[in-house]
Amino acid sequence: MRRSVPKRVAEIVGEGGLAILNLREKGSEIDRILHRAIAVPAMVDIHTELPDDIETLREQLLTSTTREDFRRIRKANFSYRVTTDLEAIREFHARHYAPLVAQQHPEDGRIASMRKMLGDLDHGGELVCADIDGHWVAGILNIAHDDRYALKNLGIRDADNSVRQKRVVAALIVRSLERAVELGQDRATLGRSLPFLGKGPVWFKAKWNGTVTRDPAMRDLHFFMDLRHDAVRTLLAASPVIHSEGNELVASTWLEPGEKPLQATVRDAGRFPGISRWYVLADSETLSAGSEQLASTDRVVPVSVSSGGSHPLWLGEVLPTSPG
Repeated sequence: MRRSVPKRVAEIVGEGGLAILNLREKGSEIDRILHRAIAVPAMVDIHTELPDDIETLREQLLTSTTREDFRRIRKANFSYRVTTDLEAIREFHARHYAPLVAQQHPEDGRIASMRKMLGDLDHGGELVCADIDGHWVAGILNIAHDDRYALKNLGIRDADNSVRQKRVVAALIVRSLERAVELGQDRATLGRSLPFLGKGPVWFKAKWNGTVTRDPAMRDLHFFMDLRHDAVRTLLAASPVIHSEGNELVASTWLEPGEKPLQATVRDAGRFPGISRWYVLADSETLSAGSEQLASTDRVVPVSVSSGGSHPLWLGEVLPTSPG
């Protein structure tokens, strides 16, 4: 089967697909094709360093990106409480957490057991609850470790989307970070996410003063992509992929022509602490038109790509630095 892997990768990529290789051990047949791929961590971590007082924290969190969140949070008039009551944990699991996971991930969602949640209480666990007019609408189970305050399991009562629209997730993140400061913690972790940027989970968590990192113990996946295909370029434009180069995290994205994509790319390249470089791939004309703005940040590395031709244009081969 190992001898058939290169052929199968070529078939998938040749049809414009994304081939992902999860290697538990290497072999000579597979080693010969790894230079074509980028090494992508299965998940990335996000943490935020905390100041000594809540007032400074609020000043750090209030940015142009979060201003609308804070406006809606104030409008919703949430009140908060912290509890370790066993019955509250059971209700949270049944009415808040499990329904939200089932709604967000109907096919592959993994619901942590109630036993696991109750066990977390013996290791610093506590439930931060959000209420509106005395009604419990959402919560998040967090754990106060010796070296960090970990934001863990989020829930919204009956997965009610109208509550979500009030920015209750942002409200619980802010209150959890405040709670961490109250407990004297200097770091909070915001959980793990899939290694894609764009306006997804990493973007949402990172805007709360978060830094993107990786667990060195987590195995890399190998992504094979052929840049000749429209679908691949569209994927990279919409969801830049985070990947590894040695001990660093970098990102690769495709830049579409036009002022709006250019501005968004330059803005995002400066937005994610922990991402050392952004490889901005595009045709030479698009890069030339945006050269001045792309040069405004030293995180951007323009990569000119001619997307035609009859042979695969492997992402791993066109980047100026080989993946680690």
